[in-house]
Amino acid sequence: MTAMQQAGMTGGRVRAFGWGLALPLAVVLAGIAAPLLVQVLGLMALCAGKVVYALDAAYVHLALAQQIIAGNYGIVPGEAAAPSSTILYPFLLAALDPLGLGSALPLVINVLCTVAAGLFAMLLARECDIALERIPPLRLFVLTVTVTLALNLPGLAITGLEHSLHVAMTVAYLLGLVRFVKNGRCDWWWIACIIIQPIIRFEAAAMVVADALIFVFFRKYRYALAMVAIGVFLVGGYSLFLHSLGLPLLPSSVLARSEWSKAAVASDGGGGVLPVLFAILRNVKSNATSFGAAQMLGTLAAAVVWLGAAGTRLWAETGTKSDRIKLVTLAFMAFVTIAQLTGGKLGWEPPRYEAYVLVLNMCGLAVIFREQVNAWCEHATWPRVSAICLALLLVFAGYVVQFVSIPVSARKEYLGSFQLQRFVTEFYHRPVAVNQLGYVNYRNPDYVLDLSGLGSEAARRAQAAQEGPDWMNAFLASHNIDLAIMDSGTPTAVPESWVRLADLYPGGSPADPTARYFTFYARSAGAAGPAAEALARFARTLPPADRLLHQRPAVS
Repeated sequence: MTAMQQAGMTGGRVRAFGWGLALPLAVVLAGIAAPLLVQVLGLMALCAGKVVYALDAAYVHLALAQQIIAGNYGIVPGEAAAPSSTILYPFLLAALDPLGLGSALPLVINVLCTVAAGLFAMLLARECDIALERIPPLRLFVLTVTVTLALNLPGLAITGLEHSLHVAMTVAYLLGLVRFVKNGRCDWWWIACIIIQPIIRFEAAAMVVADALIFVFFRKYRYALAMVAIGVFLVGGYSLFLHSLGLPLLPSSVLARSEWSKAAVASDGGGGVLPVLFAILRNVKSNATSFGAAQMLGTLAAAVVWLGAAGTRLWAETGTKSDRIKLVTLAFMAFVTIAQLTGGKLGWEPPRYEAYVLVLNMCGLAVIFREQVNAWCEHATWPRVSAICLALLLVFAGYVVQFVSIPVSARKEYLGSFQLQRFVTEFYHRPVAVNQLGYVNYRNPDYVLDLSGLGSEAARRAQAAQEGPDWMNAFLASHNIDLAIMDSGTPTAVPESWVRLADLYPGGSPADPTARYFTFYARSAGAAGPAAEALARFARTLPPADRLLHQRPAVS
């Protein structure tokens, strides 16, 4: 290692880039922005020029933000509910609502966060003296585009969820961690990253534990105590807030996706610690065999290779500050990866919950193998760039294909949930019940009863207490609801007395047994008239790809 290289990792002056920071930064940001732009334009082309997100959950956040502005924490006025698995994001949407961007606000936030992640990555490279400016601009652009696709950053942005923000904060956090080990002091914005992470995503609470251990390792005991105290205050305070509203200590969306969380907060204690432990073990087994686990563990294993090579030097206490930076980075990568596999959840479609881990591990590998990366940059010929790009595309192929599949999912939402929202707000104008939260809740002045329980605590409790579906009749009657819209993607048994009016196949065929469809049920034969009449008018306005099959004669 040259003296100049050593200075770049040990607190000495940072070597000035040959081009300066501006040119490589511009190339990298362009490499991130280009696939983002293509993705957004493709999305709008598939959705008749509209911004429609690939997941219904984006509209749950938007609907929750609307209620927060109105002074209620829930989906419908006057009813408390916690359907969002992020604390901060709905409040951020509410705070930025005055910008007047409407449903496009999550996309704007996510695009900015994705670009910000690239900026933080460049600052990290500069802090570690990684000479990206030695790569010719066009090759750096191609490499950046490839990494962007391999990590599915454009796809994350058009889900409309909080994951792009989480990714950006994770890269910023790693930059702050390197600077802390390098300079021996904490930047204020790094402390802010530590504090904010758990209220962006619950699984990021593991980062707070990792931070505390790092501070203890560096004998910053007051920092360690403060971080734990603040983390407990924020997450615990939110749980107490939910409890004060008569809700479980964790959001209903977290409980629906996490068996061990449900066992941990069960009102009857769930039988003690053992059910929670067994649930965690089942979760680990499920995650280890799910898509994304191999990439997470593979990037971590690559980092461990360095530990084996540097082991003797480290244990002999002859390692440099550069070694210490790498060791702390590896330890943090390992802790976060294992925590996600243990307490988080993988295997969702589209893949998103593990995105921050993959980005962290990729950036961490660059820090750990800084010398090798620099040597590669010195000789970044087209064959070498092509080889590394091909390797990334193959290893992360499951994420690369999301560049196409996520816009297709958005089109399905446009043909399905988007049309349902049109039906209830433009044609039916009455309260409805649904078994899938989403677009139907957004900008809907009429009451929406969520039969899944995610947006209605009363429905969740009733569902848990009953063995059959007949409890739904009483709930619909209590809210003067005559129509229920059931999503086949969330299989739900309905009362036998309900009358099936029609099935909406969004871009699919009734002959396809795997096609997702929506069924319209009247609570009784006597209540079917208004819904059937509205469906008849609605049918004439549907996109050509949709098929609405009436199950009984429509009222003209």
